[in-house]
Amino acid sequence: MGIDDWGGGINERTVLGRKDELSWVGFQWTGEEPDGLYDVNQALANGAEWEGDELVVYNKPAFDHNFSRVRDGWMEDSD
Repeated sequence: MGIDDWGGGINERTVLGRKDELSWVGFQWTGEEPDGLYDVNQALANGAEWEGDELVVYNKPAFDHNFSRVRDGWMEDSD
């Protein structure tokens, strides 16, 4: 996936998980999270946000790209 592919999901709301009082951890992933994402705090650090009881992103392709870069140790230079 290249940077030109990011526009496809820029305003599309994707629910990554939901708070779930019946779960022993109090949270349930929806299956939309990228492989290897197991920590809600890591999702938040990569741009996900809580909307009520739902953990959402609005640009899933960019979120997935950012997460894959963090996972492999690559860090973008902001200059």
